Amino acid sequence: MMIDSIEQIMAVSASTKSEVKVVSDADSAENPFDDVRELISRPAAFDADCAGQVDSALLGMGREGDFGKLGDAAAWLSGWQKRYPPRVEVPTLAIFAGSHGISEAGVTLSSNASTREKVDALREGRAPLSAIAAQVGANIRVFELAINTPTPHIAQSAAMSERECAATIAYGFEALEGQPDLVALGVIGAGIGTAAAAVACALYGGSPEYWVRPGPQVPQAMNDQRVKMVSDALKTHRGHLTDPLEALRCLGGRELAACVGAIVAARHQGVPVLIDGFATTIAAGIVHALNPQALDHVKAAHVTRRPAHVAALERLGMSPLAELEFNTGGGMGSAAVIGMLKTACAPFLGKPEPA
Repeated sequence: MMIDSIEQIMAVSASTKSEVKVVSDADSAENPFDDVRELISRPAAFDADCAGQVDSALLGMGREGDFGKLGDAAAWLSGWQKRYPPRVEVPTLAIFAGSHGISEAGVTLSSNASTREKVDALREGRAPLSAIAAQVGANIRVFELAINTPTPHIAQSAAMSERECAATIAYGFEALEGQPDLVALGVIGAGIGTAAAAVACALYGGSPEYWVRPGPQVPQAMNDQRVKMVSDALKTHRGHLTDPLEALRCLGGRELAACVGAIVAARHQGVPVLIDGFATTIAAGIVHALNPQALDHVKAAHVTRRPAHVAALERLGMSPLAELEFNTGGGMGSAAVIGMLKTACAPFLGKPEPA
């Protein structure tokens, strides 16, 4: 879906909030984030009986633990999908594309222009990610978030207003359109990693140097500029960063906000979620900071070579399903692990349902 302007995000958000049943009717709430907080705090049901059927079936196939992470993943899928046997038949790979004002400040190897090129390649099926998604049978959906209008420079002003941030979170519910049985998340856009590092500092403390830590391909001079950028942004927004949603609004980007929305909506619709690289992990961290139980339906697809990604997963208590040694996220890890989850479901398909 192509969104050219902030006004369109608002319009789609309003439509989504009227149509998606998981959203409360508190549209007149004084604080735009009230609906978001309510949804994140609201319990969601995991079907322990379905997960137990997976565990029982696995014991009938071998000794306990023989299937390792595949067995655990199958039980997780079954419990959140609320069905046995578990299966991945309608997976969606949701890619949120954003743009950041800081991308012109020497903090990224990419550019806002290259973001447009990546989006076009995905839409036209020319990107490597397109081929991987096709191979695993995933419906790849690209959501452009006003990429021709970068968010403001976070060291100078907030990335989003409260209303824009809340609307973009609601817009993320669009990833659930078509009733997928699994949603894998990815983000693309210049400057996303630096913005996510700033949010990580707000969520977890620690120095900018710790959370900026990139993969091995980033030059030292660029890394130093990222550290300065994050440090300046934290000073600019001092006093507004103890609230996770305010940290997202001030320091993050539209793609992070949309990921938050997709994670929240998926939980209440019984759809398991895969997160990808550092940025999607920080989006999950925002939800976790508001309610640690609100990520039970989320698993980390993989871990990149970025040390800060490893640290972020540790904060969430997550162990990645795969270690693919990608330098960055971008959706390839999520897409590849969809195939792994299909493999996890294979032993149960075609077998009679236990009495």
